[in-house]
Amino acid sequence: MAAIIAPFVEVLDTSIANVALPYIAGNLSSSDDEAVWVLTSYLVANAIVLPISGWISGRLGRKRFYLTSVVLFTVGSLLCGITPNLPVLILFRVLQGLGGGGLQPTTQAILADVFPKERIASAFTLYSVVIVLAPTLGLILGGWLSDNWGWRWIFFLNIPFGIVAYFLNRELQPEKEREHSASDEIDYWGLAGVAIGLGCLEYVLDRGERLDWFASPMITTCAALSGLAIVFLILHELFRAKHPILQLRLLGNRNFALANCMIFFTYFARYASTALLPEFTHGMLGYTATDSGLVLSPGTLVLLFFLPLTTCLMKRVDLRLLIFSGLMVTTFAFYKLSSLSLAIDYRTIVRLRILESSGVALFLTPLSVLAYSRLTSGKNDAAASLYGLFRNLGSAIGISVVNTMLVRQVQVHRTYLAANLTSGSPALGEVVSSASVWMQTRGGDSVKSSSVRALGFLNEQLNRQATVMTYTDCFRLLMWISVGISPVALFFAIRKASNPKTQPRK
Repeated sequence: MAAIIAPFVEVLDTSIANVALPYIAGNLSSSDDEAVWVLTSYLVANAIVLPISGWISGRLGRKRFYLTSVVLFTVGSLLCGITPNLPVLILFRVLQGLGGGGLQPTTQAILADVFPKERIASAFTLYSVVIVLAPTLGLILGGWLSDNWGWRWIFFLNIPFGIVAYFLNRELQPEKEREHSASDEIDYWGLAGVAIGLGCLEYVLDRGERLDWFASPMITTCAALSGLAIVFLILHELFRAKHPILQLRLLGNRNFALANCMIFFTYFARYASTALLPEFTHGMLGYTATDSGLVLSPGTLVLLFFLPLTTCLMKRVDLRLLIFSGLMVTTFAFYKLSSLSLAIDYRTIVRLRILESSGVALFLTPLSVLAYSRLTSGKNDAAASLYGLFRNLGSAIGISVVNTMLVRQVQVHRTYLAANLTSGSPALGEVVSSASVWMQTRGGDSVKSSSVRALGFLNEQLNRQATVMTYTDCFRLLMWISVGISPVALFFAIRKASNPKTQPRK
């Protein structure tokens, strides 16, 4: 439990700052676009450290690296809370991201090493509960603290948790010998590849839509640098590096490779859905920001309830079947969400989110267990780094893809809808005439003025309908991703001894 405190606060911090951006921009006299760097700087620093955390852990020792990460994150939080201006805040967010990037993979490696095979499912269930709860709690806490105490308290909140995590882990976490001595050659080219490749990629994903993607020279340059650096990184780590910082050869393990593939696409769909539902309820249905955030809360609570139940099922049911069943449940939820309309009510949306979360609960822990099931304990640090990298990339790319669709696909649907409206259409004439008469009776406008306003009203409805159609397209994409990845679950290798039914009774 001690090892989970720090990653809980770190994940909480990724969402808690989102709702505070308007307050930060106003208080520090900056534009909304400039304030977004508070998020981007943290994500870029996080993305750079996350994949190399296993390598750093091997050089420093896992316990020392974990405690150092906690200190950096906690001190960064304090400095963010007392910052005088936006540039300094961004600098301290980078420090905070560098500290937070290693916490999740290191915690997973600790759980995989410390707990025996028969209890590892329970350990990962507890970890999943905490990590799933944090983002939703972050949205609620971020809004409440910003409204009542000021945005600086979203950073001060981390400090007591960081102090408790440091002292508990200093006393309770077992030591692990370093895998690399100080005299080992440092993979500088690998470090450069990670920093440039993943740092630029995170920037492109986070800022691409805001800067109109490849219409922006900055996005184009970063995308090119990212692509070249990642290709170089892969080739270098596989064929040239004596002590690679990314142990890509672990992907030669079938279970680990399949788990990384699945976690990428499942988190792609999960986080994309998490971004879409509040946007739809707030922008299309007129819900308040608080009510839009609360749409996600019941699903999270159900997920917390079902995760322990999944742990019990794992002792009796084939893990592959649990993963496959969970993905089928999420597929059905996305299928129902692909029929969204402006007439949908709050309860229906909440029920569908609960259904989706139930499916996630079925596959999340079994997938983590299978990822580490055939790895030696000495490889858990490096494996956790790669697993976390695929998970975070899936989340970032999923959100980026659906946000782009919401902008681009709306124009496609609007053009299609508008093509069916001609000036000589009797139906169009009837709609405009009816709206014009209604406006005249309400506002006393002239016939000409009412007709113009009626056309404006029709244009607004056209845009709304095109936007709803785009949301259905997004959920349909998530449905096909979910159904497409589900058969992969059947290809995991499972030891017969891992199934209690196959073990002889004593």
